[in-house]
Amino acid sequence: MRKFIPKSKVSACLLASDFPKENPRTQNRTILIRDRYLQAEKRLKTKKEILDHYQKGQRFYRNVDFDNGESFVESNFQDAMFENCYFGVDFSNSNFRNARFSECNLKSTDFSSCDLTKTEIVNSLVEAIEFGNSDTSSLTFENNTSYGNEIKLNTESNELESYMHPLVEELYKKVPDFDKISDHTSDDLLYSVFGDLSLRLSEQITELEKPNKLIFDSFSFFNYLGNKNDKEIDNLLVVGIYEGLYWSKKCNDLSRELLKNRNREVYQYWMINGNIQSEY
Repeated sequence: MRKFIPKSKVSACLLASDFPKENPRTQNRTILIRDRYLQAEKRLKTKKEILDHYQKGQRFYRNVDFDNGESFVESNFQDAMFENCYFGVDFSNSNFRNARFSECNLKSTDFSSCDLTKTEIVNSLVEAIEFGNSDTSSLTFENNTSYGNEIKLNTESNELESYMHPLVEELYKKVPDFDKISDHTSDDLLYSVFGDLSLRLSEQITELEKPNKLIFDSFSFFNYLGNKNDKEIDNLLVVGIYEGLYWSKKCNDLSRELLKNRNREVYQYWMINGNIQSEY
């Protein structure tokens, strides 16, 4: 198993019990190794220096800017570890087997036709990243963001997709009419999506003479969620949905009609005892 030692911990690791403090000769040797390590990292400015670093048996790159105007097509970085590096280069047809990218800027980086077997890309910026026809089936792709939103990789199409909270995904399936009108820009923000639905319901309940499919499907979904008897879900429904309806008597009357059993009780309790002024 590979072990990665961040630069910030190099001193501590190299000065561990394996190097007794009472031995000045060992201490001096440790300091020399550490200084050479840090100096080597600072020298990586050009493509040649970056590739030579690898050829010399080094596998760790930290704070290295690869975007120097040169292409890295058909490069070999097997088992390499990149931390806080900047890319935006063409890596097509390169080998990244068992490599790891952590807290990197991978905007506009091209990984087309690369060996990404057991590669890891985590906690990185990935706007406009390209995977082409690379096999990403064993690629670990976690906690990455694009334009401020957490996203995931569809390993079948190699396309980036917005991360969607499981309850949001379930909402869109149960209430398809809302899926059609949602802008899907905040699908990773659970309360934001439910708040948007609450606004839509408030508008339609007060404007329409009779409830439509969106309204019936929504309250059917609320009953389904409420029957889980989960405090966190109850809070989501109250804060995300119900508080946006309490202002209108028409909304309250219809809500109490469509909500069943404990769900109606939860609605009514917070309608009367909550912080939102209600018409009931």
